[in-house]
Amino acid sequence: MRPLPFLLTVLLCLPVLAGRAQLSLEPAPGFFQTDQDVRVAGAAAGATYFTTDGSTPTLRSRRYTGEPIRIGRTAVVRVAVLRDTGRVAEAAGTYLIDEPRSPLLTLSVGIDPWRLFHPRTGWFERGEDPDRPNWETHREHEARVEIFASDGRTLHRGPMSFRLFGGTSRSHPQKSFSLSARKRDGYPRVEAPLFGPDAPDDFRFLVVRNGGSDWGRSYLRDALLTGLLVDPSWDLDKQAARPVRVYLNGRYWGLYHLREKINPRFLADHHPGVDKDSLSLLEHAFTAKHGTTDAYGRLLDYIREHDLSDAGAYAEVGRQMDIDNFQRLQIAQTYFDNRDAGGNIRYWRPDGPGQRFRWILYDVDQGFGLHRDTGWTANTLETFMAADGPAWPNPPWSTLIQRSLLKNPGYRRNFVNRTLDYLHTDFSAEAVTERIDALAAGIEPEMPRHLERWEQREPRWRYHVDQLRRFALYRPRYLREHLRAIFRGGADRAVGLSASLGGYVVLNDNLQVGTDGISGNYFSRYPLHLQAVAEPGFRFTGWEGVDTGKASFDLDLTEAGPYRLRATFEPARHPAADQIIINEVSPRNRVTGDWLELHNRGETTVDLTGWFLIDASDRRYALPPARLRRGAYLVVCEDRERFQRVYPQIPDVVGDLPFGLNRISDRIGLYAADGSYVNAISYQLGETADTVFTYALALPGLDNGRREHWVREASSGTPGTANPEHLQSSVMTRQRFWLRVGVGVALLVLVGAVRVWREA
Repeated sequence: MRPLPFLLTVLLCLPVLAGRAQLSLEPAPGFFQTDQDVRVAGAAAGATYFTTDGSTPTLRSRRYTGEPIRIGRTAVVRVAVLRDTGRVAEAAGTYLIDEPRSPLLTLSVGIDPWRLFHPRTGWFERGEDPDRPNWETHREHEARVEIFASDGRTLHRGPMSFRLFGGTSRSHPQKSFSLSARKRDGYPRVEAPLFGPDAPDDFRFLVVRNGGSDWGRSYLRDALLTGLLVDPSWDLDKQAARPVRVYLNGRYWGLYHLREKINPRFLADHHPGVDKDSLSLLEHAFTAKHGTTDAYGRLLDYIREHDLSDAGAYAEVGRQMDIDNFQRLQIAQTYFDNRDAGGNIRYWRPDGPGQRFRWILYDVDQGFGLHRDTGWTANTLETFMAADGPAWPNPPWSTLIQRSLLKNPGYRRNFVNRTLDYLHTDFSAEAVTERIDALAAGIEPEMPRHLERWEQREPRWRYHVDQLRRFALYRPRYLREHLRAIFRGGADRAVGLSASLGGYVVLNDNLQVGTDGISGNYFSRYPLHLQAVAEPGFRFTGWEGVDTGKASFDLDLTEAGPYRLRATFEPARHPAADQIIINEVSPRNRVTGDWLELHNRGETTVDLTGWFLIDASDRRYALPPARLRRGAYLVVCEDRERFQRVYPQIPDVVGDLPFGLNRISDRIGLYAADGSYVNAISYQLGETADTVFTYALALPGLDNGRREHWVREASSGTPGTANPEHLQSSVMTRQRFWLRVGVGVALLVLVGAVRVWREA
């Protein structure tokens, strides 16, 4: 054998010899209009077997001989190279043949059919034990999972663990399930922005939910109700949701809702700094899903033993639990009339001293009149305050915290006023109806096929969607009267509130009200708390409609209204504006961590204590005590210890900046302690190489607000010192160029004018 061909043969065989044969399907799995002939690349590496029903290939499966696999309908193709040592290589994918297009995500699962449908042991079957159906299992089984975007792009493909999910909803023929990515399978996560830009973009755990208690009705309730909490003031953990159509082993399985799964990783993903392995996650009365119940037990004991109308006892409870977080959960559940809110709860707490319990909005599809035609009339307040309620829906343990807190006048006032806040905003009939219409329209194209699949009628679905609309329309007026009667609210007072440009009003330590304003009826016996807040670069100047100069005060509503108030603001510029400037930034620095540099180009020393930086995402960093001498530089870094390991000679360094700098585009503003404007820069650098670079002002005397005065340098920069002189050449070259362009344009205009004059 000649040396070169022999070497090529050895190289081609190396993956096989090493036990790492590679298989792939051609054409790649996805959407097709016609039948497909699928070939297996790499099949010569060993004995290759395949299936087209989603099952795991075994030695009893069909053997791939090199002839194409004919796929005439939607199917999951699974291929494996099998040896005595087990599966050496495998590949899998779904071929969706002549399937209707859908605006929804498409999720395909390939799993051993016997695992789900064996008449005696299948998880989707009742089985032989009448007291314990097979679907009550908590075991998991390997599956092959793909997620396709509406345009056909593959967002994820790989092995995941399949497990049934839910409680009583498991009895429905269309069952919920969860999917878990495992490191042992080589696919530790699903990397795709499944729920939009404001949610995480990688997941280890997902829930594919059948609608829960709402199955066979609107299919919307849980996703709808959690999605109503739009205002940032809610501060409640909730699962993102997105409708998805599902195929199981190539068979259409209907409409589901893709959800995040609540577990310690969910909490760590949504709360930076929280360790998933160092927290307690509890549910129902006293069950630990993770961690211990010790701290929660102490909290309950304290509540039982103390009168929370006492300010000291109330403050102590506030040190053990986030009272505002709990109150907002109660407001939402009360508005929803969630009949399962008492027992079906989840709450959590990071380990360590000073940590507090928080609650999670979870499983609310028993709300919005699920089982009652006129559910909007329900006096849910009485239900959630009962000390002797029935085992379902409100056993005494489930109402203990709420009825104990309501003894405190401050909590009671906030509960009433904040509920009214939301009835004017997120829970208004208009806002909720708009949300219902949007969600119904999103799944409407899928419903005929889904309803046919599960032998249901479209008029029934539309009736239940209309029931949601009726609840949205009537619920606010009933809940308002329940509040008035139980808490003795008094007469209605019409209130209109707004703010000028440059600030906003915080209403009831709850909503932020800006230029759009808010209007609605509040109760005469419950004063409103108002606080005017200036945006950075502005100052509060007063109120229109009330005689007070205080930025924060209680608005008494005892007198007949109406009440019309407007907070006013004006621009505020600090005396040191443009004296202290941002001089250099180093975004996404993998060596030192990100940093930026402030420079004092004035003639006096400036005290920077309490000054703050804000980035384009409105994240704020307050500078520690610092003084910046004339001509000096101060470095503000993301990781001070890391930075000073690289630059130990730079004395004027502060940290730790709690956010990084975007390497493509960002805005950074510097403001004095009183909020007045000092300096700001913005940059748009476009795509940049993944290497260290800095963005620097060419000359300290230039206007740093103009982008043409900045230069991008492929270097680690000059933190703590003047920017290098060679940077000015780039700016000067650009200036000379535009000067020449300007002169040329002027000459052309002059020549044209002379020509016109001569012709005249």
